[in-house]
Amino acid sequence: MPWKKGKVRFDDGTVYPAELLVKDNGEVWNMKVYKDGGVIEEIDAQEFASKFGKSAEEVYPFRYEIED
Repeated sequence: MPWKKGKVRFDDGTVYPAELLVKDNGEVWNMKVYKDGGVIEEIDAQEFASKFGKSAEEVYPFRYEIED
């Protein structure tokens, strides 16, 4: 499963660079979202959103785009 560069667009419209771990069938298995030069991991929905200074309602549902 390769990591592919892409973007994550949160429900409030903000966009962050990301790397997405993609299975052979195209399913995204995991992702790393980048902010301020660091990686933010998704473990707990509230905690994940708070690291972006947002509520879970502003972040979820999110969409992603794979660039390569």
